[in-house]
Amino acid sequence: MKKISLLALLVFSVLLGFRIVMRDASAVAPAQATPTPSLLYLPLTLKSGGAITEWNQHAHDAQRTGYAPQAPAYPWKLRWIWNGVSPSGGVSKVTTGGTLPRNVQPVTGEGRVYIAAGNDGVFALSETTGQQLWQRNGIGDVRSTVAYDPDTQSVFVVSANGRLYKLRASDGTVLAQFITDQANALPLPPALFGDRVVFAMGRRVHAVNKLTLQGVWTHTVASTLTVAVPPAYSPSRDLIFVATEPDLFVRAIRNSDGGQQWASRPVPAGCNFGDPTQFRYGWPVVAENAGYVLVKVRLPWQRLWIDWPQTNAGMRQLLQDNPCHRALFALDLDDGGVPFIANVGHGGYGDNDYLPMGPQPVVKRLPSGKDVVYIIIRAKHAYDERWDSHFGEMVLDSSTVSGLQAGDVRFIAFDWPPGDSNPYLLTDEQPNVSVAGDYLFGGHWEAGFALRILDRSDVRGSFSNKITSQRLSTVATSQDVGGCTFNAATHYCAAGLYNTRPYDFGFYIYYGQGSVYDQYWSEYATWVVSNDALYFRSADGAIVALTSGNPQMPMAQSADHVRDVHRTVNTPSPYLQSQISNPKSTIDYAEARAWAGQTVTVTGALRYVFNNGKQVLLGFSNPHQGSFKAIIAREHWRNFPAPPEQMYRVGQWVAIVGTIGWYQGDPAIRVAKPQQVQQIR
Repeated sequence: MKKISLLALLVFSVLLGFRIVMRDASAVAPAQATPTPSLLYLPLTLKSGGAITEWNQHAHDAQRTGYAPQAPAYPWKLRWIWNGVSPSGGVSKVTTGGTLPRNVQPVTGEGRVYIAAGNDGVFALSETTGQQLWQRNGIGDVRSTVAYDPDTQSVFVVSANGRLYKLRASDGTVLAQFITDQANALPLPPALFGDRVVFAMGRRVHAVNKLTLQGVWTHTVASTLTVAVPPAYSPSRDLIFVATEPDLFVRAIRNSDGGQQWASRPVPAGCNFGDPTQFRYGWPVVAENAGYVLVKVRLPWQRLWIDWPQTNAGMRQLLQDNPCHRALFALDLDDGGVPFIANVGHGGYGDNDYLPMGPQPVVKRLPSGKDVVYIIIRAKHAYDERWDSHFGEMVLDSSTVSGLQAGDVRFIAFDWPPGDSNPYLLTDEQPNVSVAGDYLFGGHWEAGFALRILDRSDVRGSFSNKITSQRLSTVATSQDVGGCTFNAATHYCAAGLYNTRPYDFGFYIYYGQGSVYDQYWSEYATWVVSNDALYFRSADGAIVALTSGNPQMPMAQSADHVRDVHRTVNTPSPYLQSQISNPKSTIDYAEARAWAGQTVTVTGALRYVFNNGKQVLLGFSNPHQGSFKAIIAREHWRNFPAPPEQMYRVGQWVAIVGTIGWYQGDPAIRVAKPQQVQQIR
């Protein structure tokens, strides 16, 4: 009778929509553990129809779809801001470096928001107030999005030191750890599904039991290779997908025993890791119903410069003729074959001969059961080849949209710049894409875009008859120009939202602070949608939480929306930088970071000179990333007797006078006239 009663209880609990979690006494016990009941009842986090609404791991789920089934109803209002703003609109930071590691997304679970923060470890915040609940440091450099597991009420953390940590979600206590013999600083978030956690580290992929943290299997690639991306999982095939470098293979690993099912190199011959053609900083995305795993590659800057057609037939022909311009590949889940060309071009957050990995594909399942892909696509129509990007939808078969075949794309209208008769997204500024229900989000380095898809009927999607959308509130880094006054409770502009560009209406993080992202540059911004909130992670590492409501009406706790302010940083606005008179000192370019905010003379030899059409960059190292540089914006070229890229050459020793500010995380001086640059040798 006891067995029957227990079975009845189990069935009854499931019917009521509850999850039963069996506690494993063999798991590593935390210090001062309190007795735990053998059965724990938790409400399932579901919407009608059974779709998971919790964004509890990187890209939402183990398939890395980047898609949430629903979003808070529009309009939205501010809930809180973390690691960003002071009560007066200035810059206040919580993390040691001020920003967050590249690719890190906030995840949620059990009423908390969990954030990986590099050498600061992991922070847990209240979902409703943004208040810091705990911080777990001393676990190495955490550069990967963490994963929350509702079954064990644990947070799983991959550290660059090669260890997987299991933290108690309620207080951050380390419950157990799995130690590997490798280390890797790439973002490699764990995949959480079923009874296990799967993660990559160095040349290995590990499957670990999530209760005991004991190894289930380890898959090892050749000693010359690195697993460059986090794993993604296909439940229908029970396969795990990763990609390796420098051989540029995608690999399917059996979840049952860790053996290799297949290996395929989608990148065409003649395209190589050193170009660079790379997988790192991306992740595989599984389109389960369509039967494909999607993999994006980073390509060289020079491959921006090609005229993209406005028709699918023209795009397909271009990529057939120029195979090394293919930026997205769809591989068959069963054998790794590449059955069609994806009409997606190259782009990302780039500048000055450098383009990092661009936006990853998002897979949405339609009510029909068909999978479609949302990503940034290209078609030239204005100015030069960089002014040709658009939000887009890609189909994966010939039956989803009449007249289209697998790999064909559809254009989505997006009213940006606001009111422009010929709207566009910049191809060297492509936003990272997330989708929730019918809402589409773009994480740009200065702003977070949001739109709602209105009409995606089959007759729409061509360049001249795009899928229609409604532009929604933008989140800008700073409000700097216009008639919108600072409001500490709402951080909202009903009109006149303007950072270094116009955004019409929406929210701002800072007030009068200019390009904050240049000091705290991370090459990444994104949106996450979980439960009743939107989370915008800005390029400077701030987290902005929004929820449904009147944007001009503050929440009851509005005075507390800025939390855990550790220190205030006086970041000078680019509009307020001092002139070149009275430099305080003469320094070597390698010292420039320590002199930020001061007017000095910087000396050194030029190693890099490049005109990207918007500015001339004078670099003191090659590649220029990570080092001091001088920037001559296009509007100042008329002040020079000749084109600046012709006046200054690699090998020249120069002295540059000005106030040291920031550009994409590096110290920089903005040069407006030739007197600021003197040749000294």
